[in-house]
Order: sequence, then structure tokens, then C-alpha cells
Amino acid sequence: MLPNDLQQAMQALLQSFQHLHRLSGSADAERSVDWLCAQLRTHQIPFKRERCRLWLSDPLEGSLIVQGSVPLTIPAKTRSFSAHCPEGIEAELYYDQRSLVFVPESEYESWANAVRGKLVVADQGYEDYVQRLMQAGAAGLIHIWGSVEPALHEETVSPIWGTPVPDDVLRYPTLPVISINHQEGKTLLQHMLHSPLQACIFTRLHEHVAECSLPIVELTGESEEFVLLSSHYDSWHEGVTDNATGNALCLAMALHFAHNSGPLKRGLRIAFWPGHSNARYGGSTWYADNYRAELMQHCVAHINVDSPGCVGGSEVVVNASGAESTFWLNQAITSVTGTTASRITPMGKGGDQSFWGLGIPLHFALREEPALRTSLSPGSGGGWWWHTEEDTLDKVDEAHLWRDVQIHQRWLETLLLSDTLPVDPTSYVCALRGALAQLQIELDPMFSVKPIDQMLQALEKALLLEHQPTDLKRVIGILHRVRYRASDDYHPDLSYHGGAFPGLQILRGHRSEQCSERFWLMLETQFIRQRDRACELFAASLDILKR
Repeated sequence: MLPNDLQQAMQALLQSFQHLHRLSGSADAERSVDWLCAQLRTHQIPFKRERCRLWLSDPLEGSLIVQGSVPLTIPAKTRSFSAHCPEGIEAELYYDQRSLVFVPESEYESWANAVRGKLVVADQGYEDYVQRLMQAGAAGLIHIWGSVEPALHEETVSPIWGTPVPDDVLRYPTLPVISINHQEGKTLLQHMLHSPLQACIFTRLHEHVAECSLPIVELTGESEEFVLLSSHYDSWHEGVTDNATGNALCLAMALHFAHNSGPLKRGLRIAFWPGHSNARYGGSTWYADNYRAELMQHCVAHINVDSPGCVGGSEVVVNASGAESTFWLNQAITSVTGTTASRITPMGKGGDQSFWGLGIPLHFALREEPALRTSLSPGSGGGWWWHTEEDTLDKVDEAHLWRDVQIHQRWLETLLLSDTLPVDPTSYVCALRGALAQLQIELDPMFSVKPIDQMLQALEKALLLEHQPTDLKRVIGILHRVRYRASDDYHPDLSYHGGAFPGLQILRGHRSEQCSERFWLMLETQFIRQRDRACELFAASLDILKR
């Protein structure tokens, strides 16, 4: 298809999706899949419409009433997987000035006593903080958004990645969580300076299990290997830049490679995920669970597409696993934009990155940022409208979207048509050593990561020799399991366990002199298990290279 045809197809999707509120489990979400599948049939693109049952939490309403001679009602939103408290929870307000700082175990009890039974006002609302408040017995959380836009953003406080298993259920929040905007938060804090205040939080949520569609385009190649390109089709409200633009880009890639590229050496699967928003990446996790063998044996790359083509998204950033050739990543960007990416950074926790335990060597995603950031919004190109009712068609920049399409097309052309993969395991191991050295600075000296570093040194030396591509693929997959996961390959880590070597990140900041004997024993055990896990997996990598 000609470029103009691809642009018209993308515009048709945006026009069709712009008035559909595509929260997973809703009629509008299924209507969007109906439309997408009709387009694929029209263009004779092979696909399957999978259906997966997901555990969903739909935030319906949140409110805050501050008691006084004249009660003050503050606009608020609740969070997906907050506790459902339609009758309201009333308690004294307490501002936690330490919500953004590390609290050592020796000071935990005094902090817990301060928040216990209170409606805590805080400058953050992340899942790990909600877990701490829950354990301390707080009555609820009022999160003040950190940047000045008046909009209220949707979010989740689920710590569970995808669908839970029975042991996970105790992790779900048992306290109500709401968010208010920055200005309302400043006003509330001013009121709290004068005298103790009582307030009431109301939250309404619909928690349910629903069958959700998961369409997968399947273009075959000469080999059984394939590339997985993905975008979530569910959205908060109209969600045009998060993520109808990503769906439009993926549709364009399906059209292009189905009709323009000739025979493919590798296949291309294009997944449209449900459950990104109100099931905490439930759709991609379901696919990882149910297609594990195929992904382990044949998938060579996962490229996630989230929020391309945004107004203000002038800067191109790449989030990458570290195993990719940065020269190759930049080659595609330079050929389109004339310059390299603003930066290439390691993958964080998010973006349907549900595949770390499957041995896939390449994982990367293009992100947009504004030249000057004015909002803390992590998506929609940094736009203030992210996860709000204002994420509408006027927030799309067609030039940026076409730029992003061309970059993805070039990346995919290499992956689908070249014999070799653009991997750089030597640089990856070097980066792992750097991350490990930085982590050591933040650990108690008793937690020496030297044995892990010695294994990485041996890997560096072994990688100086020539190796079979299949062996390098296996080795990189193992490295990812240590760099990006702390638990077994079948059960995703908690959503907030991130950073390099996440099983060791848990130990950061703790010092033996600030810990009780019992807590220090737990930390020691965590360290021993994670150190030995890393060393054993790296030893397995060495065995592969030495054969």
C-alpha cells in the first residue's frame, strides 16, 4: 500500500475510535474490536480474535468532603483497584510529609502510628506506598497530583501484574484511594495548617470478571521465528493518544507488511491488548500465560507501541532492554528524523512488558516527550490530558504519528527480512556491571554483590569469542530474567518491583544498625536467595557459551 493509503487507514481508525470509551469489559471496547476485525477482513489480513477472561476494576466515582462549619467538597477521582467504599470512610486528615522519602525500619513504628486510622494526604499514590499505608492501618489515601494541570487523571493502585492467583488476593488495597489536583491539594493543606480536620472519602468501583477480545494479526514467515508488535486498545475515556494512535500505527504495519514487503524471513504477530488499564496488563499477561511455549521457542522481539503521534511529542526516546544494538535503534530514527534519539534508556515497569521470563531477546518501545515538560504525565507524549476526558482527537499530531510509523517500519524491516538479529550482548553485560556497581553503593556493605560481578566478568570474556546466534539468544533471555525479574518465570513480580536486579533493589537504603534483628534476618535471606539466583543463572549462561 502507498503511504497515502496507510495514512487514510490510520485516520479511519482514529475517527472510529474517538467516540468509543474503550474500557475493557465494556460494550464500546468490543465495538472497537468489531471495527478493527472488519478492517482486517476487508484487507484480507489473517488474524485470530482470541477471548480472555480478565479480573477488572472500573473506577466509577470518588469524592472528598472536608468537615467544618461550611463543609468543603473537593473534586476527586478514585483509582482502579481502590477499595469500594460507597458509604464513605470518615477520619481525621493527616499530611504525610515523608511519603516521598525512604523510611528506615527503625523509624517505621513512629511513622505507622502517625498514619494509623487517618485519611492520609500525600504527594504520591504509587502501589508500594498504598501497600505501606494498608499495613500501617491508615483509613484512606488522598493523593495530591504533582503538576499544576487542573485535570484529574485516572490510574490504578493494583500491585498485581495481570490476573491474580489465590496468594495474591491479600495484596489488593483494603483502603479507599482518591486523587485531587495540585491546586485543590494546596488549598487543602492550607486549611490543615490551622486546626485538625475531619473528612470523608467516598469511592465507588465495579469489580468484575469479563470476557474480553484480544485480536492477533498473524503474518507467517519462512521460519517459525516471529516478532511480536503490540498496543493496548482499551482506554480511559476516549483515549485517542492513549492509545488509539498506537492501534492506528499497528494497523498501518499490518497493512504494509501484509501487502508491500514480499516474503518475510520471520513472521509478524500484531497483538491488540485488552486489560491494560483496568486489569493491570491483564491481556498481555494472559497471552504470556497461554502462549508460553510458542513465545519461548520462536519469538525474537517484542515491540510495544503506546501513545505515538502526540501534540508536543517532539522528542523521540527509546526504552530498550539493553540487549539491542543502540546503533541499529538509532539508525532507523536518524533515517527518518535526521538525528538520533534524545536518549535510549532501560525499560521500566509498565507498558505491557509481560514477557521477561520467556527468553525473548529484544524488547523495546518508542516514547515521545515534549521539548519542555510541564506535566508529570508519563504517557501521551507528556501531555497534560493523559488518562483524562480531554484525550481527544485534537491532541493528535499527524506529522509525529507518521514519523513514528516510519521508524517502526524500518525497525520491523530489519527484524522481519534480515538473517541476523541486531543484538549487542557485550554492551548489555557491560551495562549490567555498571548498574550492579551503582546498586552496591546503595546497599549495606554486608550485602556484597562481588560474586555476581565476577560472573558478569566471566560472561564479558566469553562473549569476546564467536557464538551461534541461537546461543546468544538463549543467553540474553537468561540475562533478562536477572535484570528484570526477581521471582520465578511463571509468576510476574509485583508491579512496583523494578530497577536493575529488582530482587536486590528491595534492599536499597537499609542499614543493619537501623533494623531490628528480625527484619535484618529477612533482608539477609532476601539477599542470599537473590545473589545465588543471579549467580546460578549467569553460570547457566556461561555453560551455553562454553559448549
